[in-house]
Amino acid sequence: MRNPMKSRFLRKEDGSLSIEAVFTIPLLAWVIVATYVFFDAFKQLNVSQKATYTVADMISREETQVDDGYITALHEVFSFIAGQRGPSALRISVVEMCPPLNPGGDPFLELAWSEGRMYDDLVTLDPIQDSIPTLSPGEQLIVVESVQRWEPPFAEGLAASYNFREVALARPRFATKIVFDGVPEPCIT
Repeated sequence: MRNPMKSRFLRKEDGSLSIEAVFTIPLLAWVIVATYVFFDAFKQLNVSQKATYTVADMISREETQVDDGYITALHEVFSFIAGQRGPSALRISVVEMCPPLNPGGDPFLELAWSEGRMYDDLVTLDPIQDSIPTLSPGEQLIVVESVQRWEPPFAEGLAASYNFREVALARPRFATKIVFDGVPEPCIT
């Protein structure tokens, strides 16, 4: 036996738009928020890269000895440019290609100095060895490493906080060597 009220209810299409909206609007809102979060992440990555390259460029232009106060000021500049949205760390290392110790020997890479702020100083070249290109004997290279913490504005189900790690390389521009106050020359001449 057919129930006329049931068949009439099943044939009606009133309110179908409301049902579709109930399913679609939350999904649409999630997509808009996710787009904003991922845009924010890439924007912060870009800003962190530019801040790292700016610090590398600043130190490459130095003609006099640098000291602890200068490195601290560079960290403050980095934090300012990067937006101070989270904790940041900076390490500046200078490596030099030393001439061979004996005739016919190979030149070798030596760490001239390394200073970090909120980042450990380097003791050996192992952590940055892969980042260093081929250098000529007597040539120096500045290695600037930075870490910038990114916290997503809307984290629920979208993204977790992340540390952007950047490395920038620069050669001294106006002086042949970047010398840190009180640190002796690394290469034996």
